[in-house]
Amino acid sequence: MKKIAFLLIFVVAGLFLASCDKIEEGEYVKEGSAIWYGRKIVIFDFTGHKCGNCPKGHKAINALEEKFGEAVVPIAVHCTYYGNTNPNASPHTTDTSFNYDFRCEEGIFLGGGDADGGYLDLDAVPAGLINTFEPALLNASTNGWATDFAKYYSTYPEFSFDVTASFADSTITADIKMTSEVVVSRKLSLVAYVIEDGIVGWQFDYESNPQEIGNYVHNHVLRTSFNGVFGEEVKTDNAQLSAGDVIEKSYSKAVKSDWDIANCKVVAFVYDTDTKEILQAEVVEVAE
Repeated sequence: MKKIAFLLIFVVAGLFLASCDKIEEGEYVKEGSAIWYGRKIVIFDFTGHKCGNCPKGHKAINALEEKFGEAVVPIAVHCTYYGNTNPNASPHTTDTSFNYDFRCEEGIFLGGGDADGGYLDLDAVPAGLINTFEPALLNASTNGWATDFAKYYSTYPEFSFDVTASFADSTITADIKMTSEVVVSRKLSLVAYVIEDGIVGWQFDYESNPQEIGNYVHNHVLRTSFNGVFGEEVKTDNAQLSAGDVIEKSYSKAVKSDWDIANCKVVAFVYDTDTKEILQAEVVEVAE
């Protein structure tokens, strides 16, 4: 009888331990024991096509995407004098084909243009901001981006997004529904950008031979914002949102002739207006 009782205890204990390892609905195992609860993480990659070190940033993001998939939301912000198209302007290249300007008004505001450092006071790229607009958290070491990313990876998302993006009559329209998953007492701002993948153009790369690459594929390129660089405030006080409360917005933007709509996406994200921490994001393709 003692043997039978011991066996029953062993079986029950095994079942209990198995239940402890069960992942509840809404949780996702992405890498080893790390649990992903669905929080998507924005990575601003400040870059330039004349920057020979910038492909290191592109590779760092590619590695994160391969490892963590849809949890990674990259935005490539071409900026500074490393994005200029003038063959006679610093930094020089031996090739005059760097004549496509990947920069946009929003990117220049954030990272600077030919003569100023912009909001972040940048004088060199690559540099990264992971899940924040806080300048003090800018990381110029691409090797450190994964560490910054990991700080947010297993945290629970305070919001979920339902975003649809469509194209008609030379205009992109984005319909955004943001739902609170928990009680939230923050001031909130909502941002909506357009990015584009698959732009083939020139890139300087110190690790390449030749260093000037004519068929480099540029991805996640920031094209414009629907509602300003820092978006718009959608909750202006610290009053509570209850779980299940919804905030909805719709935006539209005229496209430019050099955009390939088939490769365009809309990125939407919400951040704490005071702390500048990004709380949740979504990226969707533009439907034609």
